[in-house]
Amino acid sequence: MFEKTINSIKWRILAIFVLIVFIVMTIAGVFVTNKLESYEIDSIRSKCFKTLDIVMLSMPFGSYTVLDGQQETIQAIVNEWQTGTDYELYVIDTNFKIIAANNTTVVGKSAINTLSENVIVKALKGNTAEGQDTLTGSIPVLNAAKPIEGSGGSIIGVLYLSANLTSVYDTTNESKVIFLQAMFIALLISALLSFFITSSITAPINDLTEKAEKMASGDFSQEIRGKSNDEIGRLADMFNILRRELDDNITEISNEKSKLETILKYMADGLIAVDLSGQIIHANAAARALLDLSDEEMENLNFSGILQKFGKKDIADGIKNITSSEVMNEIVMYRSNILSIRYARFTAEDDNDIGVIMLIQDITESQKLEQMQTDFVANVSHELRTPLTTIKSYTETLLESGIEDEETQKNFLMVIDDETERMSRLVKELLQLSRLDSHREKMNFKELEVGKILEDCVKKITLTAQAKEQTVECVYDRNTPLYIMGDRDKMQQVILNILTNSIKYTQAGGKIRLNAWKEDDVVCITVEDNGIGISDAELSRIFERFYRVDKARSRAMGGTGLGLSIAKQIIEVHGGSILAQSKEGSGTMMQITLPLAWSRGRRNID
Repeated sequence: MFEKTINSIKWRILAIFVLIVFIVMTIAGVFVTNKLESYEIDSIRSKCFKTLDIVMLSMPFGSYTVLDGQQETIQAIVNEWQTGTDYELYVIDTNFKIIAANNTTVVGKSAINTLSENVIVKALKGNTAEGQDTLTGSIPVLNAAKPIEGSGGSIIGVLYLSANLTSVYDTTNESKVIFLQAMFIALLISALLSFFITSSITAPINDLTEKAEKMASGDFSQEIRGKSNDEIGRLADMFNILRRELDDNITEISNEKSKLETILKYMADGLIAVDLSGQIIHANAAARALLDLSDEEMENLNFSGILQKFGKKDIADGIKNITSSEVMNEIVMYRSNILSIRYARFTAEDDNDIGVIMLIQDITESQKLEQMQTDFVANVSHELRTPLTTIKSYTETLLESGIEDEETQKNFLMVIDDETERMSRLVKELLQLSRLDSHREKMNFKELEVGKILEDCVKKITLTAQAKEQTVECVYDRNTPLYIMGDRDKMQQVILNILTNSIKYTQAGGKIRLNAWKEDDVVCITVEDNGIGISDAELSRIFERFYRVDKARSRAMGGTGLGLSIAKQIIEVHGGSILAQSKEGSGTMMQITLPLAWSRGRRNID
């Protein structure tokens, strides 16, 4: 009820009148009060500098080389000047010491933190200075200062005057109150006038609206008697004609609708009917459930909107193409569901096309099962075949050949153990990928220092790098720690995976360099080596699952082809990104970008 009231024409017109008066009064009030405030402050400023000029003439500063030692003489002269309660006079030497003042309690003290340091400094440079501040407390003051010239024309101090601006702002505030009162009266008068004017316009419209609402609820006995020949009167006549037409047709339409709804209600599949213009004629409950749309959302859609939700562009002749054939089938992805959609035209009794029917079936589960089976068989079985073949061949050799040499037996068992460990790693990584895909991987987000993570990772791979006579360098600003929000173990897993790859694919005596720095609101981490590098054709695929740059060599080194894919998903869970740059024969650089801790709502110590 309230929403309907505030959205009416009456209240919109009233609001416009009131808003105009408010804006005009506000602009006038701000302009006048600002002018008044500026005038008062200018008057005080002028008075301050005139006072400084007069005081300067009364002081024997021209005979002094320094002010120190002349305190009594200067203070005596200052005491003769009655500047009033709103003004304070100070004489300050070049060391910011207060030589004399109306307020004798500050004499001998430093002017810093008591008076405006900027004003004093400017005056000591030989310039006339002024400024406003609240150094004396919560009281606003205007500060004015002039340099004091001693014998020989050198500057030996500052003559400083502080004026209390409280009276100025009190006057301004009183003016604001007056304007607010005037504004309130003006707003009240404008509201009353606009109310009476708009009421005369909206009364017949409200009568028409009330009877239209009754018709919408099924009462077609409403009749409007026109009281004028204007636009509203003609609208009332057209309303009466429409009422009679609706009253004749509503019964027939209601019966047909009841039949159709009964049929569609018990359908298990979703059904959407659209006319030739693309407007939705009907959508059953199953269709709304499959598309996860409310009644209101479905009403606001058309054929184009449905296609867009399926990730398709609305082709101008899309409906024409469908109606030109009997049936069209397609499979689409909608959110996390796979839907089978069948398009079929429907016609009138004269065989003219009326529109298109969309029959929607959810085949997500069956498709997921089929895809899972295909992917698992294609990838996992391929990855397990090699170690299983190796284990089997070595086991058969041990069982059938009767090898008695202990060293040979030991070597065979070590190969079997390595292949078993490789299979174990593969299974472990497959399980982790599965948890990441389904968002079931547990993450313990904490504020982490990037430098410590990098140092810990370097320590863990130092022996491996030394075995290949490689050097690992970690470079970052240790005086400016960088913090991210993340899971320590997962971040170490990512860095160690990249470092391990660099060690594997870098020749003996090579160099590996870690670097971390801040760039805008992110932390950049790079791992760079001078190894064998990656070709351009293969670089774009290194984050794919089970993809290896050199398959034979990677398997020989114990790789599963899943490490970088896992690293990419972990970094994305942390809100970051990872990319690779490489040149074949020259080395590879992996760059990780992560948000600073404060960009996730936490403080970053920078």
